[in-house]
Amino acid sequence: MTHATHDHDPHGPTRRSLLAAGATGCAVAGALAHGAAWTLSLAPRVSYEPPSVRRLGPPKTFPEGVTFLSAEKVFVVRKEAAFRGLSAVCTHLGCTVDRTDAGFRCPCHGSEFDAEGVRTGGPAPRGLVWRAMSLAADGTLLVDLAGEVAATVALTVPEESLR
Repeated sequence: MTHATHDHDPHGPTRRSLLAAGATGCAVAGALAHGAAWTLSLAPRVSYEPPSVRRLGPPKTFPEGVTFLSAEKVFVVRKEAAFRGLSAVCTHLGCTVDRTDAGFRCPCHGSEFDAEGVRTGGPAPRGLVWRAMSLAADGTLLVDLAGEVAATVALTVPEESLR
């Protein structure tokens, strides 16, 4: 009995070869999907960091001058109706700076900054960071602790917010 072998089937693929190719494709797609899901599971999908935008309170509660908010590590600088936010985090190693007569001083390694946050001495590589301030829909002051703005950027609130 002779067995005929065909390298090429003139009638096209058989039902068995189509099912085998489909099953192989599904197995490969399933393995790729499983690998992607496993890779995504390595990193948490939640953030345990507090939000970067913090509510500070009504503008009228901040007196003229500089107010330190320890929870946010920020100095709120008010001049009339203009508000600016200056980070209290030293740019050297992240210590919280103290207010002085001349500006600010880091108690950890002695970096000094003037009233505008410009470095005047010590190991800090640069000045203190100014933060963006905004006003919420309900009139509450907001500070963005993640963003950085120029020292000249200020939020001017309406006069009725100060009464």
